[in-house]
Amino acid sequence: MKIIPVLDILNQTVVRGIAGQRDDYRPIQSRLTQSSQPLEVACALRDEFDFSEFYVADLDAILQGKLNLHLYDSLREAGFRFLLDCGLRCASDSTCLNSRPGISVVAGLETLSASHELGKLVQQWGAPQTVFSLDLKQGKPLVSHSPENEFALINDPLKIAELSIQQGIQQMILLDLAQVGTGQGTGTETLCRTLRSLHPELKLITGGGIRNRDDLTAQAESGADGVLVASALHDGRIGKEAVLSLS
Repeated sequence: MKIIPVLDILNQTVVRGIAGQRDDYRPIQSRLTQSSQPLEVACALRDEFDFSEFYVADLDAILQGKLNLHLYDSLREAGFRFLLDCGLRCASDSTCLNSRPGISVVAGLETLSASHELGKLVQQWGAPQTVFSLDLKQGKPLVSHSPENEFALINDPLKIAELSIQQGIQQMILLDLAQVGTGQGTGTETLCRTLRSLHPELKLITGGGIRNRDDLTAQAESGADGVLVASALHDGRIGKEAVLSLS
């Protein structure tokens, strides 16, 4: 199982996400570094755990449409690869990323304007570099209500997952924003088990609310190939030994 550290970026600073309440996000406080600057936090996580791949949620882009391109470049130049959620609404929004190797694009249900845009992203980037994030809040799909968005007509997360697979998706993140930073587990275990049973070839990544090593083990037992983790790494609830033994 792959453990993927998270960098939530707001106002060009790494913040601690709590239950999707973005107005309450504050700069990260970490045992690993005194800094909340993205590159310094990434380097501290690499120094401690030997991480080279991250999940980057650019909240400046998601909320305001302001992509932190210089930040992406600084992370790439430092040798990092990352899954990037930058609030894509349509496939053409990712054009500025085409010349930036080391990035895999994340299409979030929260911002995607239509299901067919997901298919266009797969065509543009290829399935290995395109990830669909099935965004939930308290178990319910978190959807952009644009006029042409077929996703907005579906209330069942499993049916949304199936539609994304029809668009060519081979990698999927299951993320309930209400669980993020709470230390109360992901809440997506049942959905993960169901998708693993129906689609053994699908790469599944879960996250949000991870407390400790036992939670990581539980996600693996539910069928997850990877787990997004943030607070537990910075707080010391998940240490280097656990990361090495589970990776």
